[in-house]
Amino acid sequence: MLTKILVVLISSVNVYIGFRFFLNVIHVLDTSKYSRTATAIYAVVFLGMGVLALYFSFIRAENKTALWIGVGPWIFILVFLLINMLTGDYK
Repeated sequence: MLTKILVVLISSVNVYIGFRFFLNVIHVLDTSKYSRTATAIYAVVFLGMGVLALYFSFIRAENKTALWIGVGPWIFILVFLLINMLTGDYK
């Protein structure tokens, strides 16, 4: 039961963040401090994996897999942000 609650919380945050990044990509919002390419990648990753985690939790009833999928965007984005910071041109 605790796993399902964590999945719902993490997935809801992922979908919310992904939707905000998506709105930045289509120029409805202008709050992103990252490049357009990075913002688009963040939108796809957070929205996609958030919805996928909800699917695994509610449709397939695999809560442990859904929890790993829900945490996945945070790990992926941290690695991507580190690479982006190391290779970016900040002048």
